[in-house]
Amino acid sequence: MKSQYGLFLVICDDPELASTLTHVQQDMEIRVWLPSKHGQLQSSLIEACENAADSDTLVKGDITKPSFFQQWQSYHPICVVLSIKDGEKYNVVRENILNELPESRILSLQIGHPDEVPRKLANNNRELMLSWTELLSQPISAELRHIETAHRVKKIQDVLNKGDKVALLLQPDPDPDGIAAALALRALLGRNKLSSPIVSFGKVTRPENLAMLKLLDVEITTIKPEDLAHFDKVALLDTQPGHFSFPLPRVDVVIDHHPLSGEYHDIPYKDIRTRYGATSTIMTEYLRGSAVNIGQRLATALLYGIKSDTLHLNREVIEADLYAFMRLYPLINYNLLRRMEKPELPLSFAADLSKALQTIEYKENILVTYLGHVLREDLIPQTADFLLQFEGMEWVVCAGVFEKQIILSVRNVGYVKNAGDVVKKIVNGWGQGGGHRSMAKAIFPLDAWISRYGNPSEVSVKRIILDLFLEHAV
Repeated sequence: MKSQYGLFLVICDDPELASTLTHVQQDMEIRVWLPSKHGQLQSSLIEACENAADSDTLVKGDITKPSFFQQWQSYHPICVVLSIKDGEKYNVVRENILNELPESRILSLQIGHPDEVPRKLANNNRELMLSWTELLSQPISAELRHIETAHRVKKIQDVLNKGDKVALLLQPDPDPDGIAAALALRALLGRNKLSSPIVSFGKVTRPENLAMLKLLDVEITTIKPEDLAHFDKVALLDTQPGHFSFPLPRVDVVIDHHPLSGEYHDIPYKDIRTRYGATSTIMTEYLRGSAVNIGQRLATALLYGIKSDTLHLNREVIEADLYAFMRLYPLINYNLLRRMEKPELPLSFAADLSKALQTIEYKENILVTYLGHVLREDLIPQTADFLLQFEGMEWVVCAGVFEKQIILSVRNVGYVKNAGDVVKKIVNGWGQGGGHRSMAKAIFPLDAWISRYGNPSEVSVKRIILDLFLEHAV
């Protein structure tokens, strides 16, 4: 048999459920049990699964015999959905699965009201037991991700728990999504800030992010690349090795949702889901899949991470983001969230905004402005966000100088070229940059800019940026 991501084995006597599962599950090789003897159930299952993509989906056999399950032992990982109405037969089949597929994860569906059949994890957290009623009250795909996630969590823990000290590395100037993801991974590993510090190559600058750190009592240590040698393991959250302009000495885990920027074959564990709106969504699934308690502080951080990276769920979201948001919302501290989202702006920002409005240039739906030296880096992206509201503009690039670096904040309307891809082409190895479809950031050392283009006057910077984006974005 061909080996894909793993095996998704459906053992059920409900044709509708079997049909639904074959359409919802797309990441694993699917096999649906079919009774050996001809009868109504066999006919109904065949009819329900007739449109399955793989002709080998239906497998005949006697599920009361251990031999049926022994044929799947070479697969890894294995997820089993078990739903048999006959209680005695259910117990026999469940025992066979536990004995013959000891590494499998099981979703056991039982008849009854949630009060009578409460959700619980059993058998060393490898089996999720819940009622049919609860399953039908929420997306089936969420529960499928739930049992698949248990495999991923185990591998992360196997990789990282071999080290005494684990670095949780974020991008320079970490954002809420990365910060929340790091807090979640620390909770998943059962560690503290001494054994798993959150680190970055650049300090946090945006006021809302600084407010998040203060209100949630989070510490981020600024380090140099060579400092990673002092750690036994390194995990990258909300970023990838390819986002840095220099090679990292070691990487053991990568969890991210940005576009893939490399193959990373040598990294022991990587989970890069480009369809997801936020890394915090992935981490929420990890926590729920491993039955880790999500306290108020962590829930608030994760929900803020999802909100900030999806522009309040208005950009690049899928069902998984909405489901994670829905599960986190009842757990958060609303006052903390409000204080993080609305930090105070300095009165001096009015002068910067006035300057930006007076110096804008545009051509072919691309608007460019230059703020010069700014006291706070966050004023650059805030100006870019404001300028994107102008009629007819598809791209906005706001540039400014902060701490001997030229910073570009890029915004677009979402239906043009991917902003992150465009920025990577422009950076092309002599700076740092990347981002999402509709927002991105580039950082250029001021010395490198001067040696390449000359002194960064207002006129020259706007001309250079406009030319670059006309070449790569149009």
